[in-house]
Amino acid sequence: MSSNGKSFDFGILIHGGASVEKIKKTDEITRSLKSAVSYSFDFLKRSSSNNAAAVDSVEAAVVSMEDSGVFNAGISSSLTIDKTIEMDASIMNGRDISAGSIGMATGIKNPIKVARQIMERTDHVMIASDGVTKLSNLFGYAIEGYSHELNEKKMNEYSRLLKNFRTKWKKNSKLMMMLSSKASQEEKNRHQHYSTVGAVAIDRDGNVASAVSSGGIWLKMPGRIGDSAIIGSGIYADNKSGATCATGYGEYAMRLCLCKYACDQMQLKNSARLSSKKSVDMLTKRFGKNTGGIIAVDIKGRFGIAYNTRSMSTALITNKNQKPTIAFGCD
Repeated sequence: MSSNGKSFDFGILIHGGASVEKIKKTDEITRSLKSAVSYSFDFLKRSSSNNAAAVDSVEAAVVSMEDSGVFNAGISSSLTIDKTIEMDASIMNGRDISAGSIGMATGIKNPIKVARQIMERTDHVMIASDGVTKLSNLFGYAIEGYSHELNEKKMNEYSRLLKNFRTKWKKNSKLMMMLSSKASQEEKNRHQHYSTVGAVAIDRDGNVASAVSSGGIWLKMPGRIGDSAIIGSGIYADNKSGATCATGYGEYAMRLCLCKYACDQMQLKNSARLSSKKSVDMLTKRFGKNTGGIIAVDIKGRFGIAYNTRSMSTALITNKNQKPTIAFGCD
C-alpha cells in the first residue's frame, strides 16, 4: 500500500533490443530474458524501506542481461572501428527524477552499477571516459572490473561488418579514409540488430524507474556516445507520468528526445501503450522504418511496447501474472 492508502499494480518489462531481421527464438535468448525478468521481479515483491524497489528491480534486470553474454551490453559489447569497447548506460528514479549516466566506459563488467552509484553518491548526472574508470575504482566494492576479450566470434563479426563500413557510415568513412565497399540496402539492414538492453518498472507504492545499457553501435567512432547515456533520449522516469526506455539508432532517439516525449504523452493521460505507439510513429515519420523501439509503464501500472523494426525481444512480469511473458514480436 502507498502512503495515501492506494494500492498500485506493480511489475517490470525488459527488452533485449530490436532488429530489422526476425530474431531467432533461441533457447539462449529466451533463457536470458526469463532469468533477468524473474530475478528482477523478486525485488518488487519485497517491501522496500527506502522506496527503492523499482530502482533495485531495473538495475537487477540490466545487470543480468549485461552478464548474459547474449546482448550488446556488458561483457558482449560491440567494437568501435578501432577494435575497442566503449559502453554507455543510465538509470533514473521517477520518485525524485534523480539520474545517473556514463559514457565511453571501459574495463568494467556492469556499467549500470556505475550509473546508479553516480545517481546516488555524487552531485553529477553524467560522467564519461576516464572519469568513469576513476569513479569505478573509487566505488571499489560496488563495481567489478572486467577485461573484454576480442574472441574469434567478435573478430569475425567485426571483419564482416567492416566490409560495409563506407556505405553505412558515409561521413565517418571519409574521416577515417577507409577503402570503398558498396552494399545493397538488404545487406546493410542485415546488420542492424540494436541489442541494447533496458527495463522499466513500477513498484507497489507507484514509484517508477528505468535503466538501460549498451555497447553502442558496431564500428562507431571512438568517443561516440549514444542515447543510452542521455537522459530524456535513451530513458526517462517520473512518478508524474511513467517510465520509458528506448532501443534503436541512438542518434535519432537523441534528436527527438524520444523517451521524454513518451513520458510527456503519458502525463497527458495517454496509456503507456498509446504513448509508446505515438513515440514510434514520430520516429518513423521523421527517420523511416527500422530505426527503433520503446517500452513504457504508466503510473497506473499499464505497460506498452512499440517498434518499427521487424522484431523486438521483450519479457514482462506483473503481480497479476507472475509467469514471465516472453515475446519476440516477429513472424
